[in-house]
Amino acid sequence: MTRLVRVGVLLSFLALAAGRSPAAAQTPEGVLDYYTQLQIAQGAGFPAYRIEPGAAGPVASGGLHGEQARLALVLDEAHLYLRIDAAGDDAAAAFVTELAVWFDAEGFPLVGLSERGLTAGVPFGGRVRFYSRASGRWNLVTDRVWPALDEALCRTPAQAVDEATAAGEGLGRAITLLPRTGIDPQVWCVAPSPMAGQGVAVSWDRAAAGFGQQTPLPGPPPWPDAPSP
Repeated sequence: MTRLVRVGVLLSFLALAAGRSPAAAQTPEGVLDYYTQLQIAQGAGFPAYRIEPGAAGPVASGGLHGEQARLALVLDEAHLYLRIDAAGDDAAAAFVTELAVWFDAEGFPLVGLSERGLTAGVPFGGRVRFYSRASGRWNLVTDRVWPALDEALCRTPAQAVDEATAAGEGLGRAITLLPRTGIDPQVWCVAPSPMAGQGVAVSWDRAAAGFGQQTPLPGPPPWPDAPSP
């Protein structure tokens, strides 16, 4: 086996072990497949953007700001990551929607959905939800897999977000950045939280099918909030 092949095998093994890649025996599904499934299963509060083929690749339309919105789409199927940046009439205001996918020890997908509002590139409020298909259908499981960081980290009231909470509602001061590469989300506190500027990486535990240990991050926060390369 050549050195290049050995490196490729090692990287594939590490990705699978980390929980951001499905088991080899599974039918391949992409992040866009999961997004479409969740739009049907969780339609009341799930993002309403349409993602369709375009001349230069997939394009997004509709959503929070309507048909006149200026939308930028990042669709990275190789890393099971999707991001939509939406701007309305006010060029300084924007709304970011992110999806990332993890797999538990049995190979069931867990989809993270992070949403946040921005002013001049700096988040002012956000929320995060997680959906699991371990039962055979999509269910909202945020309380089971994600720590309550509004209160624990940012010292601000917890946000009540359920399946029917519309985009732009229920935004708290804990901003969750989902990973395009790697496995651990970051959470940063924003004003008026007394802990504004503080952040942690929240570790994914594949065996427990959830997120737990928190590691402090050095500041400052990574603003302006822009798609990672």
